[in-house]
Amino acid sequence: MNKIFIAILSLFSIGLYAQVGINTSTPAGTLDINGDLNVKNELRIGGTNTVKGDAGAAGTIFHHNANLSVNDWKSIKVADGQGSMSIFSVNTLTDQTGATFSGANGLTSPYVENSAIDNTWTVLSGTQDTFSISSSTNKVVFLFQTTAQKTGNGSSSSGFACGIFLDDLLKAVRTDVVLGTDGSYKIFNLNATLSNIVPKNNYSVKVACTKRNLNSGTLGIGTPVNATYLNAAMANSVFTTSILQPY
Repeated sequence: MNKIFIAILSLFSIGLYAQVGINTSTPAGTLDINGDLNVKNELRIGGTNTVKGDAGAAGTIFHHNANLSVNDWKSIKVADGQGSMSIFSVNTLTDQTGATFSGANGLTSPYVENSAIDNTWTVLSGTQDTFSISSSTNKVVFLFQTTAQKTGNGSSSSGFACGIFLDDLLKAVRTDVVLGTDGSYKIFNLNATLSNIVPKNNYSVKVACTKRNLNSGTLGIGTPVNATYLNAAMANSVFTTSILQPY
C-alpha cells in the first residue's frame, strides 16, 4: 500500500510542476536531460495532443527557428561540381577610388604567376580583404568586376591588365583593351578559383591594375575619366571572395 501511495504522489508531483529532470535535480525545462540522448526512431516536432509532429524528410536537418513558436526542418543543397562543400564565408567589397593611368605606355609583356607585386601595379584600395582557411580541402573563389574608360586619344585603343594578388603574389590576371571614340568604356570581369591552398589565418587579398599600351590617352579603371558618358556610381568596382570547405 505504501509503494502505491508513493507512486501516486510522484505522478502528482510531475503533473503539478510540469518539469522532469534526468540526471539533474533542477530541470530548466519541461524535460531537462543532463547527458546523451539516444533516439532509435523518429524525432518529431510541432505536435499537439491529437496530432503527431513533423518527422521531416530524408536529407533534411533540424533547424532552431527563433522567429517561430516551433522549430522546423531545413534542406541541405550543395551546388553541383563543388565536391560536397558548403559556403564557409562570403565577403563583398566596393571601391569607387579606382586607378587612373596616363603618360608613357606600360609594359606589354606576359605576366608570371606568383610574381610579387611592384610599383607598376596600382592597388584598388577598396578591394583589400583578409580571409582564413581551416581545411586543407577548399576552394577560394574570387569575382571582380569594374569599368574601364578611355579619353584623350580619339579613336585609338587603350590597353590594361588587372590581377588578383594573394599575400602580394599574383594568382590571376586578365588583359583587355577599350576601343571606340573618346569617352568609350566597357565592363571588365575577372573570375578565378584557387583549390586546396594551405590552411592559414588572415590571408591578404587585393586587386591591382596596370597600364599597357595607352596610345597617348588617359585610362580610368573603376573611376570615370570622361564624365560626359560615365559617373562614379556607374564606374565603381566590386570584389567578392567566397570560401568553400567541406561541411
